[in-house]
Amino acid sequence: MRSWIPNSITMGNLLMGCLAIVFSTSSTDDHYVLGMICVLIAGGLDFLDGLVARALGVSSALGGQLDSLADVVTFGVVPALWAHSLLPQEAWFRFFPFLMAVGAAYRLARFNLDTEAAAHFKGLPVPASAMIWVAAMGVHVQMAEQGGKGLSEAVILLLSLITTTLMVSTMPLLNLKFKGLSWQGQEIKWILLMACVLSFATAMLLGKSIYMGILICIAIYLILSLFHYKKLSS
Repeated sequence: MRSWIPNSITMGNLLMGCLAIVFSTSSTDDHYVLGMICVLIAGGLDFLDGLVARALGVSSALGGQLDSLADVVTFGVVPALWAHSLLPQEAWFRFFPFLMAVGAAYRLARFNLDTEAAAHFKGLPVPASAMIWVAAMGVHVQMAEQGGKGLSEAVILLLSLITTTLMVSTMPLLNLKFKGLSWQGQEIKWILLMACVLSFATAMLLGKSIYMGILICIAIYLILSLFHYKKLSS
């Protein structure tokens, strides 16, 4: 029965993804923001469900599958819909961003079968890719509010290609799942968490947008991961 606590949190992630899809189909700035909020909440739930499962000692194969199914909707399909909605509807390349959904599904399926996943991630985690798109959509909305046209078609297509490529790559990246609260053996994860909190707080204090804080955190994650695994291989 206790297993339904983390599973319910996971399904909350899926619910947020479904709501984000509804908001994304309206293609208005206000609804984009609502969709982005849903994805951010889902990101928190995605982190929380595993933490709760490990704390209760009820991790299960069912929970893992539910988590991946929720992630492919919330963090794969939703960003693809965002990018699609920003491209001209008469353009032949308007369906190109849906490769992100395909890449997310592949990345999650590979993760479920990867016996080395406990040591490190292979490729950019799907939620991290979605956070890049939350930041990008935030920049787009801000540009539109200031009278601009928002992100260009070239930027949208390039970002779609980059995030898809990073997801399906085998580049080793830090596994962000904590095993308890101990420092030993998890030093790099705690350093990453503290660096992200500090950077995010600094960005807010300097009057920068939340979207800049998200991009800084992802950049720190990628840099620390590359540094960490380069050091291990040397």
